[in-house]
Amino acid sequence: MSQTAPSPIDQSALDRICDAHRRLLEGKDGGHLANLAGADLSGLSLTERDLRDANLSEARLDACDLTDADLRGARLSGASLTGATLVRCQLDGADLRGCDLTDADMSAARCAGADFREYALPAPSGSRGSAASKITRLDKASLAGSVLDRARLAGVSARGARFDETSLSAARFNRADLEGAVFVNAIFSGTGFGSANLTDADFRNCDEQAADITMATTKGLLTGILPDETDLPALGPDTDPRTPQQRLDDHAKRVRTGGKEGKPARLDGLDLRGVEPLTGAALTALQAVRANFAGLNMREAELQGARLTGADLRRCDLRGADLRGADLTGANLAHADLRGAILGPLSLGADRQIPVNLAGARLRYADLRDCDLSTARTDGLDTEHARR
Repeated sequence: MSQTAPSPIDQSALDRICDAHRRLLEGKDGGHLANLAGADLSGLSLTERDLRDANLSEARLDACDLTDADLRGARLSGASLTGATLVRCQLDGADLRGCDLTDADMSAARCAGADFREYALPAPSGSRGSAASKITRLDKASLAGSVLDRARLAGVSARGARFDETSLSAARFNRADLEGAVFVNAIFSGTGFGSANLTDADFRNCDEQAADITMATTKGLLTGILPDETDLPALGPDTDPRTPQQRLDDHAKRVRTGGKEGKPARLDGLDLRGVEPLTGAALTALQAVRANFAGLNMREAELQGARLTGADLRRCDLRGADLRGADLTGANLAHADLRGAILGPLSLGADRQIPVNLAGARLRYADLRDCDLSTARTDGLDTEHARR
């Protein structure tokens, strides 16, 4: 049973509708689907509300506060959210076609699989012409640190939008207008920009090889590497003829046999993104200073005492990994999943312990639930918008 909201609506009425929707989701008596289609909710608060699968199509949500709201699977097609606050909002799988998100703050929002494509407006009754369509607008919006993996953004207007440190694996921006958009430190992996307008966009510190810019307009596109402000150790010459995969396999063999077979791996500065998944890998005391592990599955890997200074571990799956005593000084773990990772000290006997070193590390937007950092070195640690 659905409950249709009046338009406009006040905060107390909105709260009652949200409470009834929550009861529906919890299977309790008195629950009703929140049907807020076409409602005027401008300036109201939906902070931390659970509105999964709610109907907000063509609603007015200008300047609304949706911080930490759960809108997974919600219908927002044609809605106006200009100047709205959607910080850490959950929008996975949401229908955002034709939304106006101009000047919206979507920092650290989760929009995996969300649909931002154009919205076909219903044709007027009795009309014989083709239905009009409405593009999605993200002009000057901030999506810094958001997750847009597999999101469909074809044809959006996002002029001057901020996508810095955003996870964009398999996202599609085909034909999008991205003039002046900022993608610094964004995570590309099969990201599509075919026929997009990238005039004066900023791709610095991005892996351009992981993006498809076929037929895109790239006049003034900024690329290259920004200076690293972290004081990281210089790398020596790499004279090991073995491939990265062979080195990892030999190192794991050495760990498993107690040093009887294999030999230790030195992976300083190497790009390891092409190796096999490291799920449960025996990598105790691995040395991989400034190595690139971005996006790798390292779930339950044994990394006790590993030296990962300045390593790129963005978007890595490190759930349940054993990182006792690891040196992660200056490492970048943005968007990494560290749920249940072991971050305590490494015991060397005789009351000697080595703590995890996270000094100067970046854990922005990382998932730190069920993690204990109480004994770790955390001076200069950046955990902005990390989930705890």
